[in-house]
Amino acid sequence: MAEDLSGGAGGVTKRVLRPAPDTASDCPPHGASVTVHYDGYLLNGTKFDSSRDRGAPFVFKLGVGQVIQAWDLGVAAMRKGELAQIQCRSDYGYGWEGSPPKIPGDSSLRFEVELLSWEEAQKEVADMTTEEKLAHAQQQKERGTAAFKEANFADAAKRYSGGVECVMAMPAEARAEEVPRTLLISCLLNEAQCYLKLEQWERATVCCGLVLKLEPQHAKALYRRGVANTQLEQWEEAKADLKQACLLEPKSREMREQWERTKAAAAAQKQADRAAFGGMFAKE
Repeated sequence: MAEDLSGGAGGVTKRVLRPAPDTASDCPPHGASVTVHYDGYLLNGTKFDSSRDRGAPFVFKLGVGQVIQAWDLGVAAMRKGELAQIQCRSDYGYGWEGSPPKIPGDSSLRFEVELLSWEEAQKEVADMTTEEKLAHAQQQKERGTAAFKEANFADAAKRYSGGVECVMAMPAEARAEEVPRTLLISCLLNEAQCYLKLEQWERATVCCGLVLKLEPQHAKALYRRGVANTQLEQWEEAKADLKQACLLEPKSREMREQWERTKAAAAAQKQADRAAFGGMFAKE
């Protein structure tokens, strides 16, 4: 049975073709980012559009006028995993103008829509309370870790950076407390590790440098900055960081081995430079 979503005006109706799973969450709220697949038809059965045919789901923000009114009403009444038929009059669709050449003016339309997922709209960081900033930072860290485990290092770095942004937006006295401070350092170190994986060496050094401003003797930050500076052939900086990291964690085999590799690479580069410059001044 079709449900009238237009307040009894008959402008938009929705009929469930496949119910959502019992475990599905509630309907998406106003402002949520929703992801759908759909097929669009004229009432004579002519298909005029299809995300499935394009092989790419459609994403839009619900209830803010990014889509026709029928979609804002219809998708707002769906749950994740539900497949529904949404039918509308032209005044809830593309109106008297239509959408030439595929949709004539004053056309009633029928859509088969599947709600794949939705994410609730987040507050801007500046509008969050201190407690919300801390909670959001923790959430960003968890999402970053999930992305890292999937080897999606770019997305993980973005998530960790979001966590850093939230903590840094907290008042200084709150940020200095143990939990936010520990979270900030963790996000920065994890972000640095993502940049090492992405071979974005300069960005890794920046993240580690921020940690070292908070904790100058942080072995992991020294080590990761040393790795990045090795790749940048900043030999003296790399050796200084790695030597200090080894002193702080003498049992770390990983740090010792990197220290030896960096020393060897620096020595080889120095020898190569001597040979090159020595040859410039050699007698013919």
